[in-house]
Amino acid sequence: MPDSLKKRTLNALVWSFVDKCGQQLLYFVSGIILANLLSPEDYGQIGVLTLFITLSGILVDSGFGSALIRKKNATETDYSTIFYFNLGISLLFYLILFAAAPLIADFFEIPGLTPVARVLFLSILFQGFSLIQQVRLTKHIAFTHLARINIVAILLGSTAAIAYAWQGGGVWALVVQQLLIALLRTVLLWAYGHWRPRACFSLRSIREFLSYSSHLIGTGVLNAIYNNLYPMLIGKGYSTASVGFYTQAHRFQEIPSSLVATIFRSVAFPVLSTINDEPDRMIRIFGKYIRTISFFIFPVMTLFIVIAEPLVLVLLSEKWAASIPYLQRLCIAGAFSPFIILYYDLFNTIGRSDINLKTEIVKKILLTAGIFFCFGQGIIALIWLWVAYTLASLLASMLLGQAFTSYRAARFVRDITPCLLLSAAAGVAAWGVYGCCPTLTLRLVVPLAAFVVFYLLGTYLARVEIWKEFFRWKDERRLSRDSRNTPQP
Repeated sequence: MPDSLKKRTLNALVWSFVDKCGQQLLYFVSGIILANLLSPEDYGQIGVLTLFITLSGILVDSGFGSALIRKKNATETDYSTIFYFNLGISLLFYLILFAAAPLIADFFEIPGLTPVARVLFLSILFQGFSLIQQVRLTKHIAFTHLARINIVAILLGSTAAIAYAWQGGGVWALVVQQLLIALLRTVLLWAYGHWRPRACFSLRSIREFLSYSSHLIGTGVLNAIYNNLYPMLIGKGYSTASVGFYTQAHRFQEIPSSLVATIFRSVAFPVLSTINDEPDRMIRIFGKYIRTISFFIFPVMTLFIVIAEPLVLVLLSEKWAASIPYLQRLCIAGAFSPFIILYYDLFNTIGRSDINLKTEIVKKILLTAGIFFCFGQGIIALIWLWVAYTLASLLASMLLGQAFTSYRAARFVRDITPCLLLSAAAGVAAWGVYGCCPTLTLRLVVPLAAFVVFYLLGTYLARVEIWKEFFRWKDERRLSRDSRNTPQP
């Protein structure tokens, strides 16, 4: 990898890490505070509305954001056209959902959900205003600005939500959090983006992006429906409190899984898109991303499985104990889902977004059949179905990657095996220590420390690639520092 691209990638990864880690840390801390102030039923009400917001967001974007990032010479007419298109679609979907809010409340038999939904759905309008600003910053790998925007928005929005929950705001505290974060992100993106739409609209731009983006829309819609389907199924078939337990467990496992996936996805797609005309080089970099992801995701998810009980009981209190078995099983799926997302971006980078759509159609048909079979068996059965679905999805991505690129399935297995085995071994060691701890606090702290020491020592002795990169970076920093300190003749 040439130094210029390598430095840009490294800088992007650092700032993407700051951004995503800062976001997840703020969500984690605020989530713990809010979970202790609010009830599972409060979270359940928001949980059943999540699908509508996520689905609308995908349709508002329409895949044009990725198409703009992928296009190397996007014009001002392209940006302005997509901006007005996104804005119009966001207004359309808000009006539809505003009118449908009473029907949603009646379907889930939740009194008082209508005003909550109508206010929460305003976040769709804010997304329409800010998508192009975010696309432009991402395309130019300006992750410094994105990090500042996201962290400030989440900090202020979450602080306001905690204050409102403390005053007894109930579910409205969660509405305030999501809505204020969306509003602040929009304002800050406009302030940092330094871009304004022009008074132009081109149907040619729409048609140009449509063949590529139409597959992204289909894939995104399918994923949005099925990734958020469980809260709706649980809410309809079980109880609002059960939705809250599932939602909380999903959020806990999603913190590391989403963090790792979004860090690398935000960097991988724009970087790989710049070299999509150099397939061998692109695959080398893709393999490096796979190995780096495995270094982080496997140990964290394994550790969450081991310490799930004290983690929930110490941080969230006994009222959330029912979410513990959900969390442990969801962590298995969360350990492998970032790789699937990275494969999606690989296919999009080579211009084959149709692969993702066709694959998702087949997978969702099979998942639907599984849901019909497992729905009456309980929530645990549904979660095990999701684990099996995730592993099958990864296998499909591996085989398709082998068919359409030079990245072989066997190479993927070799890339992830060292960290996977070392994480499993560290998990066994931590579990052994866990049984010797007499209190909840010790069961949280001691196995965590044992796991970290065992895993880091094991990966160091095994000389996994990230340690080599770390020491190479240290040597480069030392040489650079020495050269600056050397007196010039």
